[in-house]
Amino acid sequence: MIEPSMLEQMKNWGYYLFPKPHPHCPGCNELWIAMRKQPTGEHFDPETLYLRLRDTDGTARWKKMSLLTPLEDLHHVCPGTVTLNDRFDKRVDFFTFGGSLEMALSPDSGEDVYALKSPAPILELTVPKETVPDQLASETESLIGESEAKWTFEEKEFNQRLAQVDPLQFYIATLQSILLRYEHTLPLQETYRDLYDTLCRDKEWLVEKNQWPPVTTTLENLLAKK
Repeated sequence: MIEPSMLEQMKNWGYYLFPKPHPHCPGCNELWIAMRKQPTGEHFDPETLYLRLRDTDGTARWKKMSLLTPLEDLHHVCPGTVTLNDRFDKRVDFFTFGGSLEMALSPDSGEDVYALKSPAPILELTVPKETVPDQLASETESLIGESEAKWTFEEKEFNQRLAQVDPLQFYIATLQSILLRYEHTLPLQETYRDLYDTLCRDKEWLVEKNQWPPVTTTLENLLAKK
């Protein structure tokens, strides 16, 4: 449930990223988005939310949401970019490895607040795309694209697979793929030193929290045909 106290605080923001779970994490675990009937004009005021959700038939599909879009139940969010647009067509992008989305109507009845929650980092993307979160999102999208290309003429089946994967499992498999590649390619480590160090430290944190499984797989294997 969305806490009433947070709904009150959201009056000061168009969106709000919660603090990171630890200093070296590439992202946070929760993103709140407010869409208002009357924009404040004091900050970025989102009018639409575009992301990939699991549909009723178990397939990952892109969906555009706006004020008062029906969202009665908790929805499963699939891996991909999350885009906010305002009335001037300015956009703010994030990347998620999957999670859940719920909505609450604020007490003033002219505002919808969406809460995107995930056990994996939600990455805040920038322009130009040069930060560690940008690099991680780009690497992940490349891995997804490589996997999808192997599902020739089976787009729906691939999107069903994408919708079934647990978000934390998806993130861990992504880390495994990237770290294995970097460990075997020294120039990559040197070129993307900050990204490599961040992923190593996040893996260490997951191990300490007993969230890193004893047996892991790569993202390629996780999304492969069975």
